[in-house]
Amino acid sequence: MPTNKPPFNFHLKEEYLEKMRFIAKEETRSLSNLLEHLCKKHIICYEKEHGEIILEEGE
Repeated sequence: MPTNKPPFNFHLKEEYLEKMRFIAKEETRSLSNLLEHLCKKHIICYEKEHGEIILEEGE
């Protein structure tokens, strides 16, 4: 299934990657979906503490 989400690459310790794969499997998620879910949760927590992040056009 195609997606309109932009790809994003980053470096991660091998240990963290393997543990994230384990968690994703336990939660019946893809690794990509788990990482997106965790980003969303962190943004929500951040905005509760610091206020809503307002993005300018084009960001």
